[in-house]
Amino acid sequence: MEPFRLHVYACTQEKPAGKPCCSARGGAATLDALRAELGKAGLADEVHVTACGSLGLCERGPNWVVYPDGVWYSGVEPQDVAEIVREHFVGGRPVARLLSGEAPALKGEILENKRKALAAMAAAKG
Repeated sequence: MEPFRLHVYACTQEKPAGKPCCSARGGAATLDALRAELGKAGLADEVHVTACGSLGLCERGPNWVVYPDGVWYSGVEPQDVAEIVREHFVGGRPVARLLSGEAPALKGEILENKRKALAAMAAAKG
């Protein structure tokens, strides 16, 4: 049995200026809105929230992953949070317009972004 009904990983990754990241796209404000909305909805004891580093979709942030559902959200803004809580966390229906995509394509995009990041790091050392 899981200790919480849902676990949300919310990216707040910070990168150097000019590099895409969830922090530069409002990740902290979205995380604050999520925590506040969970409190208002009485879900703070059912939905655990963890601020995390990169989820691999930096250009599309802020990004969240909701477990155990395996739902990936991208481009989440503070004004989207109440809808996600109401529709997904209460109603069990993920918010389609914010979904990151189908698993195979999503994995491919994340792996490609990881490859690019590793190549850039290697070039910077080289």
